[in-house]
Amino acid sequence: MKTADFHNEPFDEGTLTKLDIFELYAKEWLPVFLSRPTPICKSLHVFDFFAGPGTDSAATWGSPLRLLRQINNYRDQPGWDHVSKHVHLYDGDAQKVAKLKNNISSHKLQLDGIRLDVRALKFQRALEANSNIFADPNAAKLAFIDQFGVSEVGDAVFRTLAGSPRCDFLFFISSSTLHRFADHPAIKQKIERPDDSYHVHRAVCDYYRGLLPPNSEYFVAPFSIKKGANIYGLVFGSAHPLGIDKFLQVTWRKDATSGEANFDIHRDNLVRNQKYLGFKKPTKTDAFEVELETAIRSGAVTSELDVMRICYAHGVKRQHSKDVLAKLKKDGVIKLSFRTPDVANWRSPRPIELLRR
Repeated sequence: MKTADFHNEPFDEGTLTKLDIFELYAKEWLPVFLSRPTPICKSLHVFDFFAGPGTDSAATWGSPLRLLRQINNYRDQPGWDHVSKHVHLYDGDAQKVAKLKNNISSHKLQLDGIRLDVRALKFQRALEANSNIFADPNAAKLAFIDQFGVSEVGDAVFRTLAGSPRCDFLFFISSSTLHRFADHPAIKQKIERPDDSYHVHRAVCDYYRGLLPPNSEYFVAPFSIKKGANIYGLVFGSAHPLGIDKFLQVTWRKDATSGEANFDIHRDNLVRNQKYLGFKKPTKTDAFEVELETAIRSGAVTSELDVMRICYAHGVKRQHSKDVLAKLKKDGVIKLSFRTPDVANWRSPRPIELLRR
């Protein structure tokens, strides 16, 4: 995943991982707005701000063609005819945009019922040109910002995206940008080693969370991608519990150990699932389970929504809470009517009654 024009070469493993996450999340996001006969939004807009030509040198599909494929897969959904569907594909390079238009045509992806907006626009100009859409509460937005080189998502852009109603976004952070972030005072104090790109990425997510208004219930999550000696980052943002829930479902499919990297983030030179000699290696889910049980026994958890909040704060799926809930119910600590929290109940969560500490 190089910072040069990687479209002139076959996509490497890191780039393919990134593209898979983009596509898998789009696959999860689209039916939220297309599956209902009475849609919750009047329109949906998918943005790819660094679309490129659409393929690599080996004709492997890039993000714009993958996005169009996913939208077309939901053509038979009950809400299809009741929502206006827009796909915005931009790139600052006019030659790439010309190639993209040719690729869309040659792969027969000029689809009926989808309004295509394919233009040669740099990121800031494209964002400004769509400011009304990003401010519209009746428009669902999904933004992919596959930037490379100098980071485009500064503080102001992040606040704009996070403040946009019904907007989920994923943006890419290059290895070089992560290293520049490492020198930021707010991040430097959180990392022990300046060359530790993975923990820099975590600290970068904390930095972005710090840009949110106080007591804001907004969800930010990372995914780290290793290529050779370099580590790159994806940052996800959503104001809705369903958004972070779907993102975590996707990332745990890519990483069954921690849900946040395509490599062993613990750097212990052990293959996944290998045990330490004589004792069990502590995991991310172990730490989550301890905190969840402590919170429940303290009385801080009164509903399945509280459980989900702890899950999302730890970057684990809500299904990871099942064992703790079952154990505490069996031990007579709590009373509840469900086995696993359901994000569909986030407006009217089912209660958890503490019987004893």
